[in-house]
Amino acid sequence: MTAREIAVKVLREIELNKAKSDTVINNYFNQSSLERVDKAFAMEMVYGTLRERAKIDHIIEQFYNHDYKKMDVDIRNILRVGVYQLFYLTKVPKWAAVNESVELAKKMRNQFLGNLVNGVLRNISNNIETINFKVKGGTFADQIALQYSHPKWLLERWLSRFSLHEVQDLMTSNNTPPKISFRVNSLKTTIAEVEQMLAEKQVAYRKSLLENFVIPEKFFDMEELLKMGYVSVQSEAQAIACMLLGAQPNERILDMCAAPGGKSSYLAEQMRNTGKILALDLYNNKLQDLMKLAHTLGISIIETVKCDARTFQPHEKFDRVLLDAPCSGTGVLSRRAELRWRLSPNDISTMAKLQRELLDNATRCVKDDGVIVYSTCSIEPEENQQLIDAFLHDRPDWMIQDAKEVLPPTLHHLVNTQGAVEILPHLHHLDGAYAVRLVRR
Repeated sequence: MTAREIAVKVLREIELNKAKSDTVINNYFNQSSLERVDKAFAMEMVYGTLRERAKIDHIIEQFYNHDYKKMDVDIRNILRVGVYQLFYLTKVPKWAAVNESVELAKKMRNQFLGNLVNGVLRNISNNIETINFKVKGGTFADQIALQYSHPKWLLERWLSRFSLHEVQDLMTSNNTPPKISFRVNSLKTTIAEVEQMLAEKQVAYRKSLLENFVIPEKFFDMEELLKMGYVSVQSEAQAIACMLLGAQPNERILDMCAAPGGKSSYLAEQMRNTGKILALDLYNNKLQDLMKLAHTLGISIIETVKCDARTFQPHEKFDRVLLDAPCSGTGVLSRRAELRWRLSPNDISTMAKLQRELLDNATRCVKDDGVIVYSTCSIEPEENQQLIDAFLHDRPDWMIQDAKEVLPPTLHHLVNTQGAVEILPHLHHLDGAYAVRLVRR
């Protein structure tokens, strides 16, 4: 399979099966023999097309004379990827963007649909200067939502909290390809050794805000270190939640929503691989992937249980509980662009109900003198501070411990007035996130 074919098939699975973009694309890469440069090209087409989908669809609909929503899913995504190349990938010749899309349509469907793709893309390519980026009869919000390729309801939700300028900055941040951070595995190596290896291989990277993390210019430059277990992929914002928990060697830790394993493995490294971590998840395949990661990293203290974390009852309570709760994901729309098209307004209140049930059960799983860290990758108040305020109102025996008492001074600018970590992508240039440390009074 070519990079373009993989991109189209990944977009199909994301659209039809509500799959995670990074999971699907990695599955296809594992089945293919693409070179690094072609993998990077496939990733660019997938993530770029997802980010700019509203504008891309707006363009196609101006040149397609039938019901676009009823179009064959693969042909629709071939057109989307083709338009993305025409408008956003200046290094791809326009004739190549068109011809390769036509050949792919013939291969995946038939000559007739190949001719359709040819007609639409050539027409677009020949009339780029005339493209209209206005929503006919639309409101100001409609125009802004199209300009930044975000759903209108999400734009309006954010405008109720932020100024227009701030919302534009937030959406710009969401449309900026994110760099991927790598955590150095302290069980196998040190940050100094990893930096020396990168220097010897002339790998361009920058240091992170976090002590044990590096951020390479190119993801695939880290492949060898990943296979050796010297590093693993982890969001810096997610790592801060783990740091807030403060896991210590020989403790018993519960990770309530553990997949894909980045949090559990970081906690194990902090604990010097002594003690016990119990990792919960609803799906066996995700727990199997978690244990593969642990094996690669040389971690032996993680055990897994397939269960619903809302009803899990431990035989013995834990020293600390990490609840990185399922959430809307509005803090990671640059990394998981598909979420903006998948979410609906009702999802946020639905998530908040689930999050509260999980948090209530976390209190039943932790020792009296223990610690709970509640975290999300959302920037919505209902899933974050409002949920915690309601919890503390109902449970006056619990309180927030100020994150500044636990985190190093270099991270104190991420702590809000309530003592919780609150990260906004456009302000802090990290994934959006929330994390709060809860202790009994």
